[in-house]
Amino acid sequence: MAFTAKSPMEELAKSISEDVKILNDHLHLAGHPVPSFDRHTPTTVLPVGCAPDAHLARERICDHALRLFQLATGPSEYLLNIQAGYHYVSCLRWLCHFRIFHLVPMQGSISYADLAVLANAPERQLRSIVRMAMTNGLFVENPPHHLTHSATSALLHTEADFHDWAVIMSDLSAPTAMAMVDAHERWPNSCNGTQTAYNIAVDTNLPFFDHLAQQPKRQRQFAGFMRSMAKSQGTDVEKVIDGWHWATLGPARVVDVGGSTGYTSVALARKFPDLDFVVEDLPKVVAEGPKYIASLEDAPRLMSRIEYRAHSFFDPQPVQDADVYLLRMILHNWSVDDCVRILSHLVQAMKPGARIIIVDIVLPEPGVMLTSRERLLRVQDLIMMQVYNSMERQLDEWMGMFKAVDARLKVKMIEQPLGSLMSLIELSMDE
Repeated sequence: MAFTAKSPMEELAKSISEDVKILNDHLHLAGHPVPSFDRHTPTTVLPVGCAPDAHLARERICDHALRLFQLATGPSEYLLNIQAGYHYVSCLRWLCHFRIFHLVPMQGSISYADLAVLANAPERQLRSIVRMAMTNGLFVENPPHHLTHSATSALLHTEADFHDWAVIMSDLSAPTAMAMVDAHERWPNSCNGTQTAYNIAVDTNLPFFDHLAQQPKRQRQFAGFMRSMAKSQGTDVEKVIDGWHWATLGPARVVDVGGSTGYTSVALARKFPDLDFVVEDLPKVVAEGPKYIASLEDAPRLMSRIEYRAHSFFDPQPVQDADVYLLRMILHNWSVDDCVRILSHLVQAMKPGARIIIVDIVLPEPGVMLTSRERLLRVQDLIMMQVYNSMERQLDEWMGMFKAVDARLKVKMIEQPLGSLMSLIELSMDE
């Protein structure tokens, strides 16, 4: 009997089955529940410190499941299925606007009729929108015509920062993405931060951060979004903590450049008690920092070690005795010329032995990494283009930028921590 090779679908299904076993076995050994649709399933699949094999298995499961879906649906159903994406975003915006995540009780259920009254929203439309959202893991209808929370909708209820991310994404990011064609028709090849899809979507002549500064509510939501991003498995701050040898610094000073309300500095301060921090950002942003620290249970031991300072990174760097200047998810917002200005100010302030640590995306060549991960990097590249006329950068683009800053600026390390979308780039000056 002739040997018949397995089809691509069979190969993918076999790999998924093997990797699910690897993932489940690791979770069981760690005493962590396996993923489920249970209301109380952990919001993060892998706990901190999980074995590398578990991370790799999870990544392959996501990638192979995506490819298996693409094979099973086929080219003719591509457009049919892609419709779901923008409708999910539209539903998310509606649910946030009418406060549905907060009006559905955390315990028990609520009828559509009662929920419509509380939300001051039409019941028929509410039912249709929620039932669409349910196909993507938001809410559960149990008993019939009554809503209760799923694990994901409950997270949007309990985590204010995660809800802020949903609002920023559906209110601003989605309309901005849809304005990309108009922007490139009107301003082809522009690198100007006032000639972007965002400018068209929200009808402003200001660059993003200047426009944001005029809207206190949006500015607060954006800060929440950034804190939530710092908790996400692909961009979480734990990868910053584990990705560099912070402990070897001993007593040292770290400047968190563009550090928003200080989420990254707080995480590092908790892990490394010898480090002190200066969080720099625009005045209205850092004004919220002490409030954020005060809201934390361990505020007393953090307040004396985290200082907030109003500063624009386009101005000369005032802190000249730092051991590390940290730029986490900063440079991708800016053009090459702007990045050169930002880094030049840091170089001029660096004392002997100081380091610059950049935490940002290093784009791969197409097809080098798993598609399920690569698409997340490409999303970020498009967002940078649409909002700032900037970009995520490939390795050669990073290296060219560093050379333009100062010929003495050397790359000591580039590493992408396991499970992270971001890479850590360590820079020093020739000594």
